[in-house]
Amino acid sequence: MTDDDTPIAEFLDAIASEQVAPAGGTAAAITGATGAALCEMVCVHTIAASDDGAADELSELRSGLRRRRETLLALGAQDAGLVDDLFGDDEEASIRLQRRAAGIPLAVSEAAASVLTDAETAHRRGRSGVAADAKTGAYLADAAVRASLETVRINAAALPDRSFAADLESRARAVKEAVRDARPRLFGGDG
Repeated sequence: MTDDDTPIAEFLDAIASEQVAPAGGTAAAITGATGAALCEMVCVHTIAASDDGAADELSELRSGLRRRRETLLALGAQDAGLVDDLFGDDEEASIRLQRRAAGIPLAVSEAAASVLTDAETAHRRGRSGVAADAKTGAYLADAAVRASLETVRINAAALPDRSFAADLESRARAVKEAVRDARPRLFGGDG
C-alpha cells in the first residue's frame, strides 16, 4: 500500500480483504499520521488568526508535525511491504524480516509519541474553535502509540536474538515513559 492516491475507501477495503497487507501496523501508522494532520490544521488556523508571538511557535510546531506525518506515512508503506514479505509466501521469515517486524512498529510508536506530545502544545495554544481538533489528534496519536507498542512487545518476544530484542524492549519502555506524563494533561482521567 504505497500509492499516495489511494482513496480512503479503497484503503479500508484493502485492510478488510483477504490480502495480508495492509494490516494493523499500517493502520496504526496512518492513524498517527491523521493525528498529526489534525494538529497541523490547528496550527494553520491559529496562525492565520494570530496577532501575537504564537505564530512563530506554531509555525515551528507545524513543520515538525508535517515531518512526523510524512515519516508515519512512509512507515505505513514500509509496514505493508514487510507484511507482504513476511506472509505473502510460504517461506520462513528471515531474521532481518523478523527484526523489521518489531523495528517498524517501534519507529511508528516513537513518531506517534512525538505527535502526542506536540498535540498538547497545539491544544493549549490553538485558537478556540479548532483546539478540540488537536485533542482528537492526540487521541489518534495515542492509539497509534498503544497499538504499535503492543506489536513491538509481541514481535520482539518472538525474536531469537535476545540482545536485539532487549534493545527494542528498552526503547519501547522509553516511549511509554515519554507519553505517560502527557496523557493526564491531555485526557484527564481518560489517560
